[in-house]
Amino acid sequence: MYAAGEPAPIATFNQHTDYVNCLAAAKSTPIVASAGLRAEVFLWDVQKAMRINEQSGFYEANPCEGHKGSVYALALNEPGNFMAAGSTDGAISISDTRSQSKLASLKGHTENVRALLLNADGTLLLSGSSDQTIRLWDLGQQRCIQTLAVHTDSVWSLLASHDFSVVYSGGRDKCVYRTQLANRTSELLLTEHAPINDMAFDSQSSALWVATASSSVRRWNVDESLPAAQAQPRASADLQRLKQQQQQQQQQQQQQQPDNTAFLASTSTYARSRQAQDRPLQAQQQHAAAQTRGIAPLVQSAVLTDRRHILTKDAEGNVELWDTATAAVKERFGQIDFQQKEAELFAPQSILPWFAWDTKLGSLTLHLDSTQTFAAEVYAYTMGLQAPEEQKLNYGLEFLRGLFLTWADALQQQQHQQQQQQQQAPEGDAQQEPPDPPQQPDSDGSSTSFSSSSPPTSSGQEPFQYTTGPYPPVIMCSLQGPGQPWDQQPWQKCVTKFTGQEPKISMIPHWVCRAVFTGEHKTVKETKAGFLLSPLQGSGLPSLLQSKLTAPRILLIYKVATYCQSKLAEQSYHMQLGSVYWDQAQQQEAVNASRNRQGDVLELTCNGLAVPYDLSLAAVRQYIWKRSDDPVLHYGRQTPGRPAPMPIMKPVS
Repeated sequence: MYAAGEPAPIATFNQHTDYVNCLAAAKSTPIVASAGLRAEVFLWDVQKAMRINEQSGFYEANPCEGHKGSVYALALNEPGNFMAAGSTDGAISISDTRSQSKLASLKGHTENVRALLLNADGTLLLSGSSDQTIRLWDLGQQRCIQTLAVHTDSVWSLLASHDFSVVYSGGRDKCVYRTQLANRTSELLLTEHAPINDMAFDSQSSALWVATASSSVRRWNVDESLPAAQAQPRASADLQRLKQQQQQQQQQQQQQQPDNTAFLASTSTYARSRQAQDRPLQAQQQHAAAQTRGIAPLVQSAVLTDRRHILTKDAEGNVELWDTATAAVKERFGQIDFQQKEAELFAPQSILPWFAWDTKLGSLTLHLDSTQTFAAEVYAYTMGLQAPEEQKLNYGLEFLRGLFLTWADALQQQQHQQQQQQQQAPEGDAQQEPPDPPQQPDSDGSSTSFSSSSPPTSSGQEPFQYTTGPYPPVIMCSLQGPGQPWDQQPWQKCVTKFTGQEPKISMIPHWVCRAVFTGEHKTVKETKAGFLLSPLQGSGLPSLLQSKLTAPRILLIYKVATYCQSKLAEQSYHMQLGSVYWDQAQQQEAVNASRNRQGDVLELTCNGLAVPYDLSLAAVRQYIWKRSDDPVLHYGRQTPGRPAPMPIMKPVS
């Protein structure tokens, strides 16, 4: 829940176990309904939920049962005592929000119900569906009293005048129609560039605001000069009179309506489709009066093989390279071909995935969990850090350290100040015991204390530092078990908003606290890799005493080559290292350094192909060996002028 003008949420309510599809709010009472997948519908008393939330308690919403399919549309009347819910089976459920009991089920739509609208007193209901129809329901008689086939695709949004005499509808066909229910006259007001998700009417300025699948919201000036609207059909008793009016005015309306902007709405979607083909309409409004531009949503993304950078493309075609270590854009390429740039940035690396990602919300979202976060390790010097060659760095650990650095520093500073106050207190005065360091229970029931000492990093270097805003929001959600409701540990907070004075350290998961304060983490993946070293047949080189070896999967082939060189030297076979690198800059540097060298050159091959020194053992297995068993590396003398062919390595689909 957000307050107007505030970017951060003031409260987060969690009870759904899957995606939330729609919300509805009552105008005169603090009642909000939410619905989503798995046929879940919940009713929230916002005022009560806020009070409990301020007390760090857990508010449990009231569920509404009786829905067979996922719910995609909700509507509440003004007092909030009646609720309509439309689901994927085409049925509309009417419920009493006070007792959470189902009152009726309206059947008529043949496909998913995507839009609902109740009038003020809850006697009439408008519904829009993927079956391309709009239906008007009399809730007193619990039956449909009018069917309108206006759109040529799914109806996603409905809006009506206060007396329900005029209906505005938008949908997947990118069109907004205005229909008078009394005479069934429909007008094409405007055509958008993307499917229409929602609409809002400003009666003071006669403006219609339209939100589409794009990130921009546009304002359209609506002509208020409508043909005289008939009295609204408020009950089934008006149905006969409505039909008589329609029959009397049908011929007159056909003569008066403009040739290319309006038509008489049919009840048949087939007839409407034929009508759209035979007589295309022209929108009354050709250009929007104003537009509020939003940030273009991301529509495509790919994680590079280094498991650090992510390439994205937005709806306007702009391609950018993101760095997870800084949570910021590293490079902007403009409007270029996404696949071509991805191929250009390819490097034959094999690093275990340590996060999941998606762009479902139009922005880049990373998902971290305890089973995967600490899977990826690299050598610290490959990250540009001044560290010994053997020093490893855990991607997930350093990411969490940088992400929660503000919170950790604030908490440590608070504890340090309390300790100073305790030490400066005069002797004999009543002294209050200093607060215990944060503790959380271990899986065995014991507790772990997180000290306030400066937390080390896995590389001995400073943790990753995020760039100067905007800082990423952090959302933590924890399940009690598969398919179970959220527990009492959900929150959403910007990383810069932590003060160190949060009511409970349990706001942050136990495994995250361990990593941030002590650097302790569990490597859940196998980090070792086996391989065999064998002399190339006909090379005249001896076998090594130990041919089957085990090393870290991130070990570079350069280390294997130097090991092989030293072991051969022990047997009086002195050889120079070759200059085989995938990276062109390293390749040229190695060639320049080896120009004046004399003697045999050691060459490593796998499957008859040269093995670049800047590849890891895992990369050799993935891109050259391409088998599940341990790779076999052959060492031999490089033939002058005839080196082993370089491998052709491409991204693995």
